[in-house]
Amino acid sequence: MKLSKVLSDTLLPEGKGFISITGGGGKTTLLSLIGKELAERGLSVLLTTTVKVMSPYLHNYGADLIFEDEKVLGHVPEKGKIVFYAEHHTLDMKKWIAPRMETLDILSSFYDVVISEADGSRGLPLKIHTERDPVIHPRTTAVIAVMGLWGVGDKAYSSAFGEDRDIIIDADYLDWYLSDPEGLTKGFQGRNAIVFNGAESSDENTFRMLESLTYPDNTRVFAASEKEDKVYGIIC
Repeated sequence: MKLSKVLSDTLLPEGKGFISITGGGGKTTLLSLIGKELAERGLSVLLTTTVKVMSPYLHNYGADLIFEDEKVLGHVPEKGKIVFYAEHHTLDMKKWIAPRMETLDILSSFYDVVISEADGSRGLPLKIHTERDPVIHPRTTAVIAVMGLWGVGDKAYSSAFGEDRDIIIDADYLDWYLSDPEGLTKGFQGRNAIVFNGAESSDENTFRMLESLTYPDNTRVFAASEKEDKVYGIIC
C-alpha cells in the first residue's frame, strides 16, 4: 500500500486543498512524495514552505518548474505539473525561505493543491514546538505530522529538537508527546494524519507500542516508510 496514495485519498477526497506538513523526521521527503502522487492524478501542484526548506538544487522535489520570487504569480498552472516556489535565502545557500503569506493565499486559489513544509526540526526525528511554530497557513485544509521512529529508545535531548531532558523516548514519552500542547499534534485542523516514518527498520515491539498510544479523535495514523513510499501498518 503506497503511503502517498493513502494520504492523498484520506486528506484530499475532493482532489483539492492545502496540506501543511509538520513535525520532524521526513517532512521534505513526504512533501515530494505527495506532490508526485497528486501530479500523476492530473492535478496542478504547488510545493512551498511557511518556514525554511532545502534548496531545490540540493533536494529533488520532482518539480517541473522552480520559482524563487513572485514571478510565480504570472505562471499559469498546468494539470499534472509540479511547481516549486520559495524565496532565495541570501545568507544560507542551502535553505530557501517562506514567501509572503499573502502570496501563498493568492496562489492557493490558482492551484488544485498546495503542499507546504510548515515546521523545522534540523533533521531530528522529533520536534518540540514553541509559540512561534509550526507556521500553519490560514488556507490549510489538512495537516500531516511526521515523526521518525529511529528516535525511539534514544535520549530525548539528542533526538527531539527543542528538548533538553535526559529521558528515554519510550511509550510514556510518546503519550506525553501526543497530548502536550507543544507536541506532535500542535496545529492540527481540518483533516489530520500522523506518519511514523522509518517503519521499515522497526520491530514488532515498536508497532505494539504505537498501537498502545492514545491519539486525537478524527486522526489517521500510519507506520510507514517514506523511503519506500509504503504503509507498514494502519494504527488507527
